[in-house]
Amino acid sequence: MIHISGIRIYPFETSGMGGHIRAYADITLDASLLVKGLRVIEGTSGGLFVAFPAQRGRDGRYHDLVVPLDAETREYIRSTVVEAFKRWTPSTQTTEG
Repeated sequence: MIHISGIRIYPFETSGMGGHIRAYADITLDASLLVKGLRVIEGTSGGLFVAFPAQRGRDGRYHDLVVPLDAETREYIRSTVVEAFKRWTPSTQTTEG
């Protein structure tokens, strides 16, 4: 199992514009791999979820750039990023996992 050794949260407010993105996040895995551009998104029911980095293809659809290979890893990343977002303050922008 991988370990998130660091998280950086970049929150912003888009609800006034009708947006649902609440923050971007960068995570460091096992102190050796940086994954940038995760999005913390508020769902229509108010819950938070994490979208992994994606790129728009020639077909106009978005394709994931980072894909957890099992449900356990996906849930670990999601829950850790969401908890870091909930705890975020300007003095805790960078956290160790």
